[in-house]
Amino acid sequence: MPELPYTTYAIGDVHGRADLLAPLLDAIGREAGASGREPRVLFLGDIVDRGPSSRQALDLVCHTLERWPRSRVIRGNHDAYFLDFMTSDAVDEVRFTKWLLRLGGYETLESYGLLAEGDISDIASAFRANFARHVEALRKSVPIIVDDRLAYVHAGVDPNRPITEQDPKDMMMIREPFLQYPGELSHIVVHGHTPTSNFLPEKERCRIAIDTGAYATGRLTCLVVSADERILHFLFAIGAAGDVEITREEADGFELAA
Repeated sequence: MPELPYTTYAIGDVHGRADLLAPLLDAIGREAGASGREPRVLFLGDIVDRGPSSRQALDLVCHTLERWPRSRVIRGNHDAYFLDFMTSDAVDEVRFTKWLLRLGGYETLESYGLLAEGDISDIASAFRANFARHVEALRKSVPIIVDDRLAYVHAGVDPNRPITEQDPKDMMMIREPFLQYPGELSHIVVHGHTPTSNFLPEKERCRIAIDTGAYATGRLTCLVVSADERILHFLFAIGAAGDVEITREEADGFELAA
């Protein structure tokens, strides 16, 4: 198997927790510097909504994409909602209100200072005018990254389709039948979207789940994968602004079969 020229750092759902993301990225930088190997940071989507600092989180994402050019944003459903509302010529007011009041959109707009801009068209115009870098990062986001043994996606995949023929909506939204699928797939799928039951990473036969509910639990998870696609360890950012601890834990039980 050819060795990939980087170490992969897959980060679960951020949901506006820039206070956790910033020290986690600093830890990745230190680890990469010590190893001499360039990091490829894969954000598994849902950068925005719910948490208090979506704008700051996207600033950190943009900086990471520039600093380590192999890095990518994998589009989550919340990223798609935000991009759609901020760039569409016509917005469904019912959907927008649901996003604003029930899905964490209010906190996102508050972080951008856009709540006083008036109606949705004024908000969107102000966003596009002042945050073009964020628009570009979200537009360039991808539905999936497929390596030799691992695939990285936001929500999961349809087990009945080949990994290269997935529906983009499924990759952002699927829960069942993916989460309960008992068999093997062509790749081990690393995903977020559905918070794990114990707010720790979980491994099943065909998947590794790393959404540990950061916006509510204060635990943001990063899976570290070696150049030859061995699971190395986890990095966790745990806490809240001003008091965040970075911990490194071995990935016992998460190793892939030879």
